[in-house]
Amino acid sequence: MAQALAFVLPSVFATGGTVALFSGVGTLTIAGLAVNIGGALVLSALTRPDVPEAAAPENIQLNSKSAAGPRIRHYGVVKVGGNVVFHRAREGKSYRVIVHGHGEVSKILGRYLNNEAVIIDGSGFVADDQYQHGGRSRVQLFGRMGVVPESHYAQITAVWDEWSPMHRLDGLWTSLIICESVPPEKYRGMYPKNEPDLAILAETTKCLDPRTGQTVFTENMALAIRDYVASEDGFNRPHAFDHQDIAEQADICDREVALSSGGTEPLYRISGSYLLNEKPQSVLGRMLEACAGRIRLKPTGKVGLKVGAWVEPKFTLAYGDILEVQEVNSGPDLLDRYNELPARFTSHALGHIEVDAEPWRDERRVFEDGDVLTGPDKSLLMCPSHRQARQVMKIHMARENTRQEVTLLCKPKALPAIYEDTIALNVPQLALCGHYEVVRHALSFEKGLLKAVGLTLRKIDAAAFTLALAEQGAVQQIPEPDAPAGVALPQNVTAAPAGVQSAANTFVAGIAVGWQAPPSDALSPLLKITKTGEENWQDVSVGSSAVSVTIPGLIDGQGYDVSLAFVTPGGVVGDAVIVTDVVAAAVTDPPAAPSNLAVSDVGGGAALVEMTAAVSPGLWKTEIYRDAILIGVIYADPGSEIAFTDNSGAGTFDWTARSVNVSNISSTSDAGPITATIA
Repeated sequence: MAQALAFVLPSVFATGGTVALFSGVGTLTIAGLAVNIGGALVLSALTRPDVPEAAAPENIQLNSKSAAGPRIRHYGVVKVGGNVVFHRAREGKSYRVIVHGHGEVSKILGRYLNNEAVIIDGSGFVADDQYQHGGRSRVQLFGRMGVVPESHYAQITAVWDEWSPMHRLDGLWTSLIICESVPPEKYRGMYPKNEPDLAILAETTKCLDPRTGQTVFTENMALAIRDYVASEDGFNRPHAFDHQDIAEQADICDREVALSSGGTEPLYRISGSYLLNEKPQSVLGRMLEACAGRIRLKPTGKVGLKVGAWVEPKFTLAYGDILEVQEVNSGPDLLDRYNELPARFTSHALGHIEVDAEPWRDERRVFEDGDVLTGPDKSLLMCPSHRQARQVMKIHMARENTRQEVTLLCKPKALPAIYEDTIALNVPQLALCGHYEVVRHALSFEKGLLKAVGLTLRKIDAAAFTLALAEQGAVQQIPEPDAPAGVALPQNVTAAPAGVQSAANTFVAGIAVGWQAPPSDALSPLLKITKTGEENWQDVSVGSSAVSVTIPGLIDGQGYDVSLAFVTPGGVVGDAVIVTDVVAAAVTDPPAAPSNLAVSDVGGGAALVEMTAAVSPGLWKTEIYRDAILIGVIYADPGSEIAFTDNSGAGTFDWTARSVNVSNISSTSDAGPITATIA
């Protein structure tokens, strides 16, 4: 018994300590009273959950740098970042050692960089496209499982010899991430947040299973609780529990229950973390909350565990066992009771994050109370599923809002009741019948002999320990994205020749590019151009909110490829849309034909050809033809009068004229023909 008592109140029952349980007149001292209450209630008070921020799911997945960060240990399947304990760089490579947790873990299930799952090859190189450059991966991952003794990271020793083989980090689950630099224009695409955060998904602590005698990974809640109580990092009481008791509760936790979405899962699993500098009572409290569990002393001196599953009572209290009914009430009053219970749990299905469960509401109680009374938000962060959270919430609702509480003074033969979690009360004479949980007890002695047993009982319905498929509630879902994951792909990208007028009648070749506005104002266009057939991409300056631009200064008639992508404020570049073989042009519209074409004989076998040059912008030259043969080229401004002497010789001829713009585009029709006879 002393060992079990030491487990309940270690500050009182310390090694070598003594305490008086009874005064000289046979009444309980304060310490003795605490021990008695400890059998049924003190453990519940000592283990009220208090989740430190560092152990919350959203925080354990981060990478931090703390010179004296607390060690953290895990149960079940967890996704965890860690504390960076080594960070140096040399010759374009950075090296970081990240401690994920204390103690050996069982198996690595996945690796994440900036919360995106990645795959590594046999050498530890990340195979995903984002981390490739120059035909090879620039990120490499190594890991250690936390055994004792552990092996050091030889990759660090090869660069810094002061990191000797003695730097093993025994008993710590760690990773080494090596990141290699890339050219500046590629940096933000590969490292949008600088060096990527690393998180690992793993099967963690191995626990002894008394049913098999093996120490293996398990998610079984009962086995995890036994492990924590036995562990030096917990209560350090390896013999506190009876192995048969744990085996029975482990069987209950392993029961497969049907899911409303299909399939099955074990009744009570564990998934969570705790800091080694936390109070053990707080950690144990989180475990018990996640399975609606209870711990109480047993007659053998061991500690008994009971998870939230219905077991028919083994002890029945009858009318003849009762000395006095001291109080009967209807449970918590209107100010204390509730009919709706909110809670949060860690959802494996949604990426191992903390999410809200669908609140448990008792519609019958809502009707009776006349309004929705919301209870305290339950923190069930060691629950890995919505079904388990809802089952636990239903049990907590029933326990904390009992419909009847009874305080009895009983004969000594009622003593076995103090070791039970639930008893049957069969006193029809007083209308006290049903199942009751033992909440508190007190022992009364006279001259060293047990005189009476005081019991406080709360009525409990066996139905609270069952959960119909319809009661499992709506599981939160991550909505399907409207667009593929990552940076949006530009839409409706077009590119066409477009000249730019730099001065009066002076044009340079260009290409106009247009696109649809991005779906987010945070995205900016990234435009590049290269000659067709080459890979010499050049950036084009574009406004952050622009949806079109004309690229000037190109070679008239040259083909170009144009690339457009969107980029985030952090520098992450999305996939590009490429338009190929766009021919640059200074002017794209054909010029008008010359006007007022006239031919006259000036004698000596010569003809005077006169006309007015086209008034089209971008006019480059006017070509004169005789009998479809080019005989002259005049470079005149638009609208200028042109006079050209053609030494045609004697005869009858046809003259025509044609306009050509700076992009070498001819007018769609010619001026003329004008027929004249020259003497």
